[in-house]
Amino acid sequence: MGGEYLQQFLDETTWYNHIVLGYLLPANLWYPLPHFLQTWLRNYLAGTLLYLISGFLWCFYIYYLKRNVYVPKDAIPTNKAMLLQIYVAMKAMPWYCALPSLSEYMIENGWTKCYDRVSEVGWLPHLLYLSLYLVFVEFGIYWMHRELHDIKPLYKYLHATHHIYNKQNTLSPFADWEYIEFDAFVSGSGSMSVQNNLENDLAYSLTKVMEKIHPGGNCKDVSLAFHPVDGILQAVPHVIALFIIPTHFTTHVGLLFLEAVWTANIHDCIHGKLWPVMGAGYHTIHHTTYRHNYGHYTIWMDWMLGTLRDPSDEEGKKVM
Repeated sequence: MGGEYLQQFLDETTWYNHIVLGYLLPANLWYPLPHFLQTWLRNYLAGTLLYLISGFLWCFYIYYLKRNVYVPKDAIPTNKAMLLQIYVAMKAMPWYCALPSLSEYMIENGWTKCYDRVSEVGWLPHLLYLSLYLVFVEFGIYWMHRELHDIKPLYKYLHATHHIYNKQNTLSPFADWEYIEFDAFVSGSGSMSVQNNLENDLAYSLTKVMEKIHPGGNCKDVSLAFHPVDGILQAVPHVIALFIIPTHFTTHVGLLFLEAVWTANIHDCIHGKLWPVMGAGYHTIHHTTYRHNYGHYTIWMDWMLGTLRDPSDEEGKKVM
């Protein structure tokens, strides 16, 4: 790709930076920064706002305006649980934003197969490429997610703590970007003491998980820290696809935006019953069985590989 062509990508990302940063920050705070840092800052601020606003509006709708309609009262997560989820996500957010910033850098430098305008390839090839992109992402995220369960060190050190949210009253739209690591365990004698009261299911589940991960650990000063590697790994297929499949840049950015909204939706515990979408009903089962429903947007990968469990079957068992 020539310099003039690549300049189109740079112009587009610069425009995005000016839109977001220009409205949110004084120019003297961001304009002198190198382009890459401007891009990271834009992704960080936009990601934070998207996470907080979409999570708040969805929680307000399903837990307050529609209380007892979608979620039973006893299944609504406590404010304390949701604030903890927000706290953890905010600590991880700077690291999450590094991946899309890096992918934009690679696109701007011509290392990928991205194209700038649909007219360059035509609508039919564009839709074909988009379909291939989505299939690749579905395949990649399924296997990445499944291996985070099947490879014991990856589960133990990266993914296990996300599964402290294993009950309906600990899952919320704010639980989508939570990947926690607790780093205050020190070797020595004594048992783990639980400071929080056990009415908080989240804290109780957390304690049990950490007892398994660090047997004999002495939690003298348990502090929350972030381990965003888990979330980054599950987003990597979006970036790998850029090197294999011709991808419209603006569409790629839009799909990353959709990704953030989608991950909030699948943690609200509401079964939308929209086949073949892998909605919250399926993902809630994943958080309770740990061995089913690894898929992303659809149920196809789980169906083909025998890991699908249908929420309708679970409802039938409860009725019986």
